[in-house]
Amino acid sequence: MSETKIKVAEMFAGVGGFHLGLRRASDAFEVVWADQYEPGRLNQFAYEIYKHKFPKTFVTNENISEVEKAKIPDMNLLVGGFPCQDYSVASTKAEGLYGKKGVLWWDIKEVIEEKWPQFIFLENVDRLLASPGVKSSQPGRDFGMILKTLAGLGYGATWKMINAADYGHPQRRRRTFIFAFREDTEFMKTVHRVNKDSILEVEEFLMTMAPLTSTLRNKSVQNIEFVDLNQYKSLPEFSQKFLVKRGFKKTGFMTDGEVVMADYEPKLKKALPLKKIIEPNNEDISLYLTPEKKAKFTELKAGFRTTKISKTGFEYRYGMGAIPYPDSLDKPARTMVTSEHTVSRMSHVIMDPGNGKLRLISPVEAEKINTFPKNWTKLEGVTTPNRYFAMGNALVVNLVKEIGLEIEKLANLEDFNKSFYSKRKVERVDH
Repeated sequence: MSETKIKVAEMFAGVGGFHLGLRRASDAFEVVWADQYEPGRLNQFAYEIYKHKFPKTFVTNENISEVEKAKIPDMNLLVGGFPCQDYSVASTKAEGLYGKKGVLWWDIKEVIEEKWPQFIFLENVDRLLASPGVKSSQPGRDFGMILKTLAGLGYGATWKMINAADYGHPQRRRRTFIFAFREDTEFMKTVHRVNKDSILEVEEFLMTMAPLTSTLRNKSVQNIEFVDLNQYKSLPEFSQKFLVKRGFKKTGFMTDGEVVMADYEPKLKKALPLKKIIEPNNEDISLYLTPEKKAKFTELKAGFRTTKISKTGFEYRYGMGAIPYPDSLDKPARTMVTSEHTVSRMSHVIMDPGNGKLRLISPVEAEKINTFPKNWTKLEGVTTPNRYFAMGNALVVNLVKEIGLEIEKLANLEDFNKSFYSKRKVERVDH
C-alpha cells in the first residue's frame, strides 16, 4: 500500500479546476507540472490565473505540441480537460479528432508514450461519445479512436457521461469523464476479473464502477452492448471504417480492445438550485438589461424552425427549441458558456431576487456555479469577459473532488516505486 504522494501532471490546465478539485479531495495529490496555453491570444489570462493561484506549482505557457514530452516530470496520474470545440454541440463546424483542437488528443498520446503514468483522468463534452456526430457517416469514430489508442498502449479505460446537477452540483453540465489505467495496475486486474459473458457480472460492475460510479451512484443500468475494437487491426483502417450506430452509450469500460457499454439512470442527489448561488441586489449596473437587450433576448430565447438547403441541394428542416427566459432560480444553472457576458441565446438571464430586475449572472456567480471560490479569476490584467470565458471552459470543481476521492483509493493499492517500461507505440492518424 503506497503512502507516497500521487504525482500529477496537468495538461490544458485552464484556471486549475483539476488541480483544485484534487487538492480538495486529498493532500496526497501533488501537481508536479502543468501546461496552459490558449492559441491566438496575446493575453494568456488563464495561465496567469493558474500561476497566481498555485505559486508552488511549475506551470508552463507553451503550446503543448511544441513541448518536449520527455522533459515532463514523471507522474502517477495524468489529467486534462482537452479542448472541446471540435466535439462540442456549441460548435457548428465541429471536426472531431481531426479539427484544429481535436488533434491535441495526439499530444496526450505522446505524453503517455514518454511517461507511462499508472492512471489517466480526462474530461470532455458529452458529444465526444458520438463524435463526429450521430448523423455523420461514422458516429462514435473519435471516441473509438481514443479507446483504440489507449488499448494499443496497454491501458484499459472506464468512462461515464455525467450531468453534474444529477449529483447535487449547481449546474446541469454534461461532460464525459474518462479514467484509464495501465496494464500492470491492480485495478486492471480487477476489471479483467469481470466475466464479460455474464450480463449479471457486467451489470454489477457498471453499477459500482470505480472511480466514476463508486460514489456517483447509478440507480439502474440498461441496454448493455458489446463493441469489438479489434475488428480493424491498424489505426488508419480503424479511422476510415469504424462506427457505432448512434455513438457510444453513456457509460462503459474497455480492456484489450473489448468494450462493454450501457445506458444508466443516476441515483439522484438533492439538486442545488440557482437561488442558492445568486446574490441579490447586485450593484453592477452593466449586468442589468436595457429595453433593447430585453427585446433581443426575447427573440433569441424563443426558438425557431426553418428550412435549409445543403451544398448538394438537399432540403432539410432546422431549428432550436425555446430556452426559459428568465432562467428559473429553482433549478440548477444550465451549462455555462464562454460568452455569458454577451447578448446571446445561451447566456443566462435571471431575475435578481432582491430587486426583481432582469440581469446577467455576475463573474462571481459564474465561479460559484462551477464551485470555484469567490473571485478565483479576479486578477490584475484579467478582464470581465476573460473571467466569463474561463468559467465557460472550466470544470465543476467539486465533481472532480468526488472522483478524486475514489482515485486516491485506487492509487493506494499501487506500488509507485515499481519500475515499468514499455516499447508500445501507436501511430498518429491525420486526415
